[in-house]
Amino acid sequence: IPVYSVKGHKEIINSIDGVGGLGIGEGAPEIVTGSRDGTVKVWDPRQKDTPVANMEPVQGESKRDCWTVAFGNAYNQEERVVCAGYDNGDIKLFDLKTMSLRWETNIKNGVCSVEFDRKDINMNKLVATSLEGKFHVFDMRTQHPTKGFASVSEKAQKSTIWQVRHLPQNRDIFMTSGGAGSLHLWK
Repeated sequence: IPVYSVKGHKEIINSIDGVGGLGIGEGAPEIVTGSRDGTVKVWDPRQKDTPVANMEPVQGESKRDCWTVAFGNAYNQEERVVCAGYDNGDIKLFDLKTMSLRWETNIKNGVCSVEFDRKDINMNKLVATSLEGKFHVFDMRTQHPTKGFASVSEKAQKSTIWQVRHLPQNRDIFMTSGGAGSLHLWK
């Protein structure tokens, strides 16, 4: 039996991530969800029924399918960001402290997975994977006022890269999983 249930989105929920509590980031225990309805919502399990944050397209802006979400920058009680990746290649970084869009870019193909190298430190690296077999690594410590974060990209394989996960013991190592059944370990 669930502790509580809520109708969180109007359409399918594609992605979920959590942070806070028990030594995985500072601050409140929170869960973020991303949906086909174009919204990204942050939930605090102690506050039932309504999200504590709701990021959605502004009036007149087309709704894009949010495929992936990830928490990051949770190094103290106040700081926290959510990164969201969308079907059209958009990557958006939402600052939960200021409730604003901190940064956005487009990687030209649907974003299948995003992950920070660690959630509970100052932003360091962010990896985003895409439909066309490419991944992008963003240096989240180096942001140019107009060009955004420094990044490198790699065409890793011919098929979609569905997931990326960092090795908890060494955040310089991550693995990608591909649509053809392949796994690649990167450093």
